[in-house]
Amino acid sequence: MAAFPPDKRLALRTATPDDLEDIATVAQEGFPDDPEFNYRFPYRQKFPEDNRKWIVQEYREYLEQPDKYAVIIITASDNDNKAVALSVWDISISKAHQGSDLGIPDDPKEQPQRRDANASHFRKFKQQMNAEFDSYFGKYGDNQIHLWLLATHPDFRRRGAGTRLCRWGLERASRQSLYTTVLASPMGRSLYAELSFVDCGSFMVQVDGETEKLEIWAMTHEKDKEPETPPGLLFRLLELVPFLGPK
Repeated sequence: MAAFPPDKRLALRTATPDDLEDIATVAQEGFPDDPEFNYRFPYRQKFPEDNRKWIVQEYREYLEQPDKYAVIIITASDNDNKAVALSVWDISISKAHQGSDLGIPDDPKEQPQRRDANASHFRKFKQQMNAEFDSYFGKYGDNQIHLWLLATHPDFRRRGAGTRLCRWGLERASRQSLYTTVLASPMGRSLYAELSFVDCGSFMVQVDGETEKLEIWAMTHEKDKEPETPPGLLFRLLELVPFLGPK
């Protein structure tokens, strides 16, 4: 993996509600070149106000649920110490998400409230991501931390922000002896592979009767194993057993 020199202009911290508008800017600018974003929001340039409104709502919901989501950001001193990269981690898998439908009702008979999205693609993506999460990662239950979102503003890429955000999750998982999981887009897959995530399989998101489709990879980073006791130390401990027992 290519090593980024430490960039002292960048700092990592947990986001607060005061960061909401800056986080929304990172999401609005950082996700559009990801195929997932194009698949769901193909009309965002025609209706940028709708795109902004619902992005703000989405991240507001994450920030309002700190017991379930860890919203971790990178700020930059050359950006007035505002957010330039974001990540959203599910740190309590069994806890239900509390939030809105983000402008696209699950029932296709109901009218969407936003104009930037392809409603059929949005619903299919949401349904299949939830189903595939259960299929690939359900067996881990709360014995995992899951990365749902990762993005860096285009003006601040190639400075190691995405890697630092991933390492935050990996280090937390290591401390708690958890698996780290992610459903990766083509754009993110190479970064995760460089960080030793392994492919568990892939799946296609595709509405019936359409040719347009999106491939997603399920990837897992194994939890750290308990360190083995060195044989020499084990032998010395066994030698001490008679002295530690009752006299």
